Amino acid sequence: MRHPLSIRERRLKRIEALYRIVFEKPARFIASGFLLVILIGATLLYMPFAQSEPVAWIDCLFIATSAATVTGLSTVDIGTAFTTFGELVIMALIQIGGLGFMTVALMLLSVLGRKIGLKQRILLQESLNLSGPGGTVRLVRNIVFTTIIVQVIGLYFLTAELYGTGDYSFGDALYYGFFHAVSAFNNAGFALWPDSLMQFEQNTSIVITISILIMIGGLGFTTIADVTEVKGWKRLALHSKIMIGSLLVINGIAWFGLMLFEWVSREGALYGRPLGEALHATFFQAITTRTAGFNTMDIATMAPVSIGLILILMYIGAGAASTGSGIKVTTVVVILADMWAFLLGKKETVIMERTIDTFQIKKAYMVAITSFFFIVFITTLTVLTNGHLPATAVLFEVVSAFGTVGLSLGITAELNNSGKELIMFMMLLGRVGSLTILFTVARQLDRKIRYPKEKLLIG
Repeated sequence: MRHPLSIRERRLKRIEALYRIVFEKPARFIASGFLLVILIGATLLYMPFAQSEPVAWIDCLFIATSAATVTGLSTVDIGTAFTTFGELVIMALIQIGGLGFMTVALMLLSVLGRKIGLKQRILLQESLNLSGPGGTVRLVRNIVFTTIIVQVIGLYFLTAELYGTGDYSFGDALYYGFFHAVSAFNNAGFALWPDSLMQFEQNTSIVITISILIMIGGLGFTTIADVTEVKGWKRLALHSKIMIGSLLVINGIAWFGLMLFEWVSREGALYGRPLGEALHATFFQAITTRTAGFNTMDIATMAPVSIGLILILMYIGAGAASTGSGIKVTTVVVILADMWAFLLGKKETVIMERTIDTFQIKKAYMVAITSFFFIVFITTLTVLTNGHLPATAVLFEVVSAFGTVGLSLGITAELNNSGKELIMFMMLLGRVGSLTILFTVARQLDRKIRYPKEKLLIG
């Protein structure tokens, strides 16, 4: 006769089952890790000594999610709502979120002299969306080194400019420079000023420094490592070439489009202003729109066609293995190349004399389509639960959350609890990835059974 399990054995069984649920798949572990970081951050922000004025738990959770996913959306003004301790918690969440918690974990293991096994390498591979686990330890070191160097340089220029204005003591300038260097490099978009960077619209030093930090962070760590190690354009990896090329092309198109819609058009917010001022303002907005979320212009006053352009840029986002999100530039390039190859009747998709693997093409379409459906679904739910808000503004908020951009048409603070929860889900989805979220619940099967082929009438 079988004896019933003891209380201790039942507890062990439950713990074992929980362990399998969380660690069975890398995607599930990554999503769980982000949730744990968010909960710890929210708890710290909820502490009385972290707040200058009372902030509700749901808002602390929202801001922690926004910081850990390097989004920048906020339901309160963080510069006045939180103490220095609270702001440092937000900055730490931004840094962890930008690097990826697996990168931080492996960095700590390396510092402690612990061996990094294959399982940890695979988790980092999934976290950074790499093609394989090889060279992960070296990549982690490059990531940490790049992050420190770039942020220190950004800190220097921001501190010098802020102190030079005469409005800040050296200590305040150093602190503000540090916070915004971290926020800019990690494409977070959090600012300690209530108007973001609008007061610095024509400050060339601030604008250029923040823009460079955003672009370097958005390029991706693998691209940065490739550029620093490889000499010559021809020897760069295809991914690096695409990222560098897209940085110039997409930002150039965005800058031209915003100038056309905001300065040339009578509906634009910059209509009638001097050419130099318009170029200055639209340059920064073109850079920050894809992933960062800082703004020197009031987004709500921009022309509707500019809002449409910003939606597209936020949906595209930055590069893979970067501090930004969105469906990623390489996804768009692969899809466009495949469409062009189909139109020309080619059997293979080729980019810069390199044939793209069929699985990568399927993955690109999957990322774009699933992300689009998530956006439509969450937008619909948010509109239904927040009927007092305009549907266009809600769509903008959802896409901004998905792209972890942080731009808003001014409705973030007006969201009810249901709306905040939905936007938090989109921020997590955007940072972790739509496929990663789906892989946490889906079972991938490779059936041995093969069925007869059939042609369908398409188009």
